[in-house]
Amino acid sequence: MLVMLLIALSSAANAAYLFDMGKAESAVRPGFQPVLLDAAYSEAIGFGWQSAEGLEAQAQAYKEPVENTSRGTMDPPPIYTNELTEDSVQGPFQATFLAKVPAGRYDVHVLCGVSAGNRSQFWDFTVSVGDAAAHVQIEGAQRFVWETLEATAGDEPLAIRLDPLSRWCLNAVLIVGEGERGAIGASSIEPLRQEIFALPPEEWAKWTEDVHVDSRPWPPIAPADQRRGYVIHHRAYLEPIRPNTVPLAHTLNPELRAFASLGEYEPLTFTVWPLKDLTGARVSVSDLKSGNATIPAAAIDVRRVAYVLCRTNYSAFGVYRRNPDYLPRFESLDLPARENQRFWLTVHVPEDARPGLYRGKVSFTAEGVPSADVPILFRVLPIRLQEDPSKLYGIYYYDPLDRAASAPDDVSRAYFERKSELEHADMVAHGTRNVTMSVWSPAADKDGKFAFNYELLGKKIDLFEQHGFRPPIVMGFNVGEIYRKHTGESFGSHLRGVKAPPPEFAAEVTAAVAEIERERKARGWPEFLYYPIDEPSTDAASVEFMVTVLQACRAVPGIRTYVTADPTHEAFEPMRPFIDLWCTQPFAPDRETVLADSAARGVEYWCYPNHISGENDHTPVAGARMTYGFGFWRSGFRTLVPWIYQSSNGDPFNYLDGRYMDFFCRHEPDGTPIPVAMWEAFREGYDDYRYIYTLQQLIEQTRQAGKAAQADTAQQELDYVWSAIRVQPKYKYDDLWGYEEFDAYRWVIAQQIMELQGDR
Repeated sequence: MLVMLLIALSSAANAAYLFDMGKAESAVRPGFQPVLLDAAYSEAIGFGWQSAEGLEAQAQAYKEPVENTSRGTMDPPPIYTNELTEDSVQGPFQATFLAKVPAGRYDVHVLCGVSAGNRSQFWDFTVSVGDAAAHVQIEGAQRFVWETLEATAGDEPLAIRLDPLSRWCLNAVLIVGEGERGAIGASSIEPLRQEIFALPPEEWAKWTEDVHVDSRPWPPIAPADQRRGYVIHHRAYLEPIRPNTVPLAHTLNPELRAFASLGEYEPLTFTVWPLKDLTGARVSVSDLKSGNATIPAAAIDVRRVAYVLCRTNYSAFGVYRRNPDYLPRFESLDLPARENQRFWLTVHVPEDARPGLYRGKVSFTAEGVPSADVPILFRVLPIRLQEDPSKLYGIYYYDPLDRAASAPDDVSRAYFERKSELEHADMVAHGTRNVTMSVWSPAADKDGKFAFNYELLGKKIDLFEQHGFRPPIVMGFNVGEIYRKHTGESFGSHLRGVKAPPPEFAAEVTAAVAEIERERKARGWPEFLYYPIDEPSTDAASVEFMVTVLQACRAVPGIRTYVTADPTHEAFEPMRPFIDLWCTQPFAPDRETVLADSAARGVEYWCYPNHISGENDHTPVAGARMTYGFGFWRSGFRTLVPWIYQSSNGDPFNYLDGRYMDFFCRHEPDGTPIPVAMWEAFREGYDDYRYIYTLQQLIEQTRQAGKAAQADTAQQELDYVWSAIRVQPKYKYDDLWGYEEFDAYRWVIAQQIMELQGDR
């Protein structure tokens, strides 16, 4: 029977039964009983599968560094596995695991996931024990879910049932008697969860926390706040609130104030500092009312700000910070004493809202303590913001449609298709109107034929157009495959190992571009910008190779080339005649150079501002807004196209595993996007620029109407804002405006819009 599995056996309520599912050749967790594919249940053994039919097993351990041949480095594995996570049992059919345990009440912990496998597999299943059930959804591999179900055992074995919509997977089952919940949880389960969802102890030892220090004295806390057990305070949403950020006296018990135009999204935030542990905390918001006009509560999205252990930069190791990051939805949560919890509300003003001053409240409640109401004062402006057709907001993008194309079942395919649709809608709501794409094929066959997947590309372009995205489309293609065919090797990351290829290489690049162009024109698709290589280095061999590739692309009449390189580097000068669009990380060169070159040669300048997307510790929120709005205005650049909408490596919520830190938007188990604070700041910068452009248009219209004095006054105010910008190649942390100044400058612009509209 299961006597060997009992961690503490004094009664049925003081027992734990531990099972490790997987392959015979895999390691078994000490204290766990291995459960293999053929472990059929019997009374003699006391555990096993009700039926082993259709069961499969997977195993892949990750414990050592892995070679990155492209970069020439030894990198951490994508995840660190242990005996439980390195293998699993899985299947496409209903299955039941049985365990005979003494009568009593138990917590049944199930660990689900796979360490390797098809990234296009969406695991969607229900795990249940008696009446208790959990819906498990996992995208791809290297991600794990831990569910805990309460169960009562009687004369029959406990039955852990797995009902798949697509497939199920199971790593481990831990059955813990109610008498041992506390002891086993503290001694075994919590350390195990830390090992699985963070890092194993030997890896943790390599990391040190950079602890945030806030030495400001605490303001006096009112007796009423002391009695209710928490303090409410407020800072501008651009200012990161860390777990120990000290409230300022003037920020206590705030009134939340904001203004927005018709159809605009606008954030409101407040923070709770619990003076003691709080359980069951909830936040609700009322309708906003202005006379008989209403912005319904349903138009206000309520989220919390989650803290994450972040690296100091996306590829850094050894030091982490506990920083605010993504904004998940929630129903209730427990708040530990003396740790800030910020809540993030986003008001979406209806397109047909009546302008005016709206009032409402947001309510905070928790179990056993008095509730608190935070007043909201929200002004809707009589302004409809305009889009500047000469500017473009894009983003690099891994489209889930790539996964849908290789999905192994209908459920997985539908998941990735829905995820792509939701992400496109989310991008539209945040001002993004363009995404990068790629079309892939092996190198040409012996007959010179390519095998580009135009049907998949067509689905992406259909979605692009359905959501009102604007061309041109940056199009990556298979230069690496062509190079490998003609040289027998890879050119490596940033062309680190590139060698001069034979002439046949350039001819095949030209042939590939020519075929893609023919198909584009035949299908009536918008313009493609040909993007052969990402971030070439300044090495002489790299530059020489880029000249060859760009000339080969340009051999196809009418196409334009796109290169991610800094044009201020002299080493790239030989490439200049063959580049139509420079895409560079900083706003460099300066505005005057950009405008002169664009006017003289028709060259465009785009920016991928990594410093406010991935290359940071997830806190330059103000820098993100400045880059996207006022800084973009001053730059002379045409397009912003940051890297990237979503980048995940290993576990998407563990920022310390893998070669680089996960960054930007996360997603819920069903694929619904979860924003991060910087993504919201992108939208705020986008809106800043729309305010600017709307005023510019009104100034011109007013001048043309013969009202020069009014136009001059508005222009003077706009020039004042222009002059207040401290121009930088990279807006990140330093030398920015104060957090509250951003809205103050926006208000200056909004006032002039209303003056020229006659709405003041």
